[in-house]
Formats: sequence, structure tokens, C-alpha cells
Amino acid sequence: MNKLPLSARDRVLVLAVHPDDESLSAGGLIQHVLARGAAVRVVFLTDGDNNPWPQRYIERRWRIGATDRVRWGKRRESEAKAALARFGVQRDAISFWHYPDQGITGLLLGGGTELIEKLFNEINQWRPTVIVAPSRHDLHPDHSALAVLLQFALSRDGLDEIRPFHLLEYLVHSRGEDQPGEFLEIALSPDQVDRKRKAILCHETQMALSRGRFLAFAQPTEVFTVSTSSTTADDSPRFASAKFADRSLRLEIGRLPSTGTIFITSETPDGSLRWSVGISSGSYAAVHDMVSGKDKGDARLVRGQVADEIHLPAEFFRSAKKLFIKVDSSRGFFDRAGWFLVHLEPARSAIIVGQNSSGIEPRVCCVIPCYNVAGVCGPIVRAAAGFAAHVIAVNDGSADDTESILRDVAAQCANVEVLSLPKNCGKGIALLEAFRHAKSSVPFDVMVTLDGDGQHRPEDIPRLVRAVAEGNSALVIGERLARKKMPLRSRFGNTLTAHLMKLVHPGAPTDTQSGYRAFRRDFVDEIVEKIRGGRYETELEILLLALRQGRSIGLVGIPTLYLDGNRLSHFRPIIDSWRIYRTLFRWQLKRG
Repeated sequence: MNKLPLSARDRVLVLAVHPDDESLSAGGLIQHVLARGAAVRVVFLTDGDNNPWPQRYIERRWRIGATDRVRWGKRRESEAKAALARFGVQRDAISFWHYPDQGITGLLLGGGTELIEKLFNEINQWRPTVIVAPSRHDLHPDHSALAVLLQFALSRDGLDEIRPFHLLEYLVHSRGEDQPGEFLEIALSPDQVDRKRKAILCHETQMALSRGRFLAFAQPTEVFTVSTSSTTADDSPRFASAKFADRSLRLEIGRLPSTGTIFITSETPDGSLRWSVGISSGSYAAVHDMVSGKDKGDARLVRGQVADEIHLPAEFFRSAKKLFIKVDSSRGFFDRAGWFLVHLEPARSAIIVGQNSSGIEPRVCCVIPCYNVAGVCGPIVRAAAGFAAHVIAVNDGSADDTESILRDVAAQCANVEVLSLPKNCGKGIALLEAFRHAKSSVPFDVMVTLDGDGQHRPEDIPRLVRAVAEGNSALVIGERLARKKMPLRSRFGNTLTAHLMKLVHPGAPTDTQSGYRAFRRDFVDEIVEKIRGGRYETELEILLLALRQGRSIGLVGIPTLYLDGNRLSHFRPIIDSWRIYRTLFRWQLKRG
């Protein structure tokens, strides 16, 4: 955009976070607007009262209390009015909303409903033809937060009558990097530059420590990023990609810091989405809902040689059309890069439909091995029957009432059948017996296995099935996200096995022992033919078979659930771990 057409009929709304932003960023534009007889309105979100270092220097006091900040805020408010008077802006065209200085990001992450509503009403009532606001790439947290809040206000229904309007974004705090988007340069005459300089000098409180930096804004041109709609696409090279794969949203965000927080915000038909994801040296991070204060689950962090990824469960974003994302490394006051915008609409339908290429839902057979789990297996099998065409519950020689509980469920659910082994043979034998039975008598496209002891949620079955259907994976593993929640005996064995597997097969998944899995029909045939079956080592053998054959392996994040410290598990740490490691070594010897 080379030129901004202005006439006496235009109405320009300037949004500023702090007193002085109006002069630094838009002093020249305001002069152009008023010279053409157009109307200008300036709104300040804060009084700039949380400005301790200049206040300490000027007032010669170290301790700054609440009363001192109020006094300082009123002084800065007066300075802004004096600066705008230099341009010819009348006092009745200036409004201060008195939100907390350095608190706009906190308002955004807490929901920001009141401020979004106030921005919406301001625009709807004043009906500007041009809106001037901070860029979301500004490194000052309050500036970029206002940019995101404005986007949420502009995306609300009810503004269609005042469109189209120009949205001009200004940048006050940056490191001199090129910004994405189309630019508008406004040329200032020498008189306009001088008037802008005098307006900047009206902000006397800022001259004591920042005179040179502030006066550097009095240049012959002012530059804005232009958008002609309520949203701007993100062309920033620092945000590489956002894609859906294996039932997860994968965000590639350049190089992540070793510690910090990723903030994710959106406005959806279901409400405000305000999440934080902690960054650490580990592979998993908790996803926290900042509005409700509750944990939503876990995300997976994947470190790469060029860029890093964060994997989030795709179902979190079913109603979201766009996300704003910020990486906070907690190293100083200013941000690394402001907020990035990611559009999700093109990929959303692909993650919800969940059908195979023919459009036909795959037929699902579910296998649930059970051993002495009478207290919990009934609800699990009954719930699984709601997500599968056929359920095979295997009683592996239980000594309690597991058999009778399973028979009762089968009597109530027509698609549930029970296989009974006369004695306890081990989980692997139970699985292989069910596989053989299904192969010979049950029509299915996808086989799903889950444990009967409460570690797995039956409602996650469709997610694993979709991962097989959409990703054409032979094997999909339900990868437990919050590994730190595992009981120590399970965590130690899983961690050691994962490390050994990575040495042998660098492409192996981290969670090698998860029993929540989905198999394509042709791979089930291979398993029945080539795996003998034993105890817990059988699941490792199946994974090794898939890796050896070069089959596609998908991952779906699942919650880590353990009832009463996992007391229902029959895993024996010493002997069963030995079986697993022996299996790994034996397969490696065969490979050699």
C-alpha cells in the first residue's frame, strides 16, 4: 500500500497502551489526518503509572507506593494531552481507560472479556474508517497483548456495517528486524517533523532517561504494517509451520529456549482459550488452562536440529479457527518475538471427520486382556463396546470374580464376547489368543488393544483408529504423556527400555510398553504368524517386528492414569523387566 487515501469524511481511531505511544508512533499520521479535516480519537489503555525507574530518578525516591504511582500516572496523562494539543487534537477526543500498566498481558491471559467488550463497543459506536494500533510483533508485552485483544474484538459479530476499514499497526519496541506484511510509509514535512519532536518533548517524565531514544522517532517518515481486514496473516519466518498429523496439532516454533512458557490464545464458539505450556529439558509439558486454573493434559516437546516442535492433542482445537502463540523465555522484561498468528480452518475438517480414504468408517475390533481386575473391568469393557463393532474380553485365568463380571457385561452388550483361559498364561498369550480368534471369526479393519485395569480410557479408541485410517499406519501407540506420574517401578523400567530401544532403533517411539495400541488388519495377520506370545515382553516384540519391517508407526498422546498407585498392575519389576531386556537382546542378535 503506497498511499492512504484520506478525506474529511474519515474517522481515525488511535489505540495506545501508554502515554507517549501516540506521539512516537503516529504523530505524523495524526497531523495528516487533521490537515484533511478528518476526525481523530485517541484512546489510552493505561496511565503509564507503573514506570518506576524514571520516577525514582526524577522524584529522588526509591520506594514507590500506590499513591506515588497514581500521582505519576496523572502527570503522564497531562503530558499526553499536552503532546496531542501540539497536533491539534481536542481534549474531548482523548480517553483514558485506566487499566493496569504492565498488566495488559495478564488481562489477556486471564480471559480479557471486559477489555475485548470495551474495544468492540468503542469501534462499534465511534465507527472509524482507520484504526491505528500496536503490532503483535512489538516486543513490549502490553503492546502485543493489545494487538491480540483487538483482533478478538474485531472478529466478533456486529461490525459488518462499518467495514471495510484500514488497520494500521505500529511498532515501538523492536530489535530492528524486518517485519512481515505490507507497509505504508507516511512522509512528513520538515514542519511536521518539528511538531512531532516538540510533542515528544512534552513527555518530560521520559526525557530524563530516554531522551535520545524517544527523539529518534522524529523522522521524515512513519511506517505502519497494513491490513485491510480484521485479521492479518502471519508471514513471519520465525514461525515455520502448523500442521495436523496423527491426531495432534504440531507447532514448529524455531528454536525453543531450554526453559520458559508457550502461551496459546484463541476465541472460539466454545469460549476463550487461554493456555500455557511449560518448556523444560524434558519431552513432555503440562498444558494449563489459565482461565479455569485447571490442567488440560500434556503436550509433547520434540527438539530438532534446526527447529523444535510442540505436539498438542488435536481435539483441543476443534472449534478454533486461529491461534495466537507467544514464547516467553522469562529473560528480561521484553519478549523474544511477540505473538504469532496461526490459521487452523483449512485443516480442521481433516482432523474431525476421521474416515478412511473411501469415506467409510473402519470396522473396529477391541481386545481387552483382564487378570484379577473384577473391581474395574466391567465399566471399561462396557464403555469400549460403545466405540467398537466387536469387543473381545479375555479372562486370563483370574482367581477373583473377573470371569463373572465379564459374562454379565457380555449378556448386556451384544457386541461383547468373552474368551477364557483355564490358567494365567500372561498378557502376551491372552492378546495372541484374541488376535487368532478375531482373525478367524470377526470382520474388522482395525484392531485396538487396551488394558482392563483402568490405565486406559475407552473414549480414546476413536483417536487411535483415526490415526490408523488417516495416517495409513500399521501400528499406532497410545503414548502416555505425563511420564512423571508413573509409579516409580513402572517409570524406571520404561525409561531404561526406551533408552535401550533408541540405541538399537533411533526411530523407535519413547513409550515402548504402552498397551494402548491400534493395528491395521494386515499387520495383525503378520503378528499372528510371527509372534509366539508370552507375557509383557510380547508388546515389545510386536513393536520390534514393526520396526524391523519398516512399517509406519503413529503416536497418539493419551493421559497417564493409574488407580491407587497402579496396585492392579501385575507387572513384576525384576522378572518381567528381565524378560523384556532378554527379548530386546535376542532380536538384536537375530538382526546381527
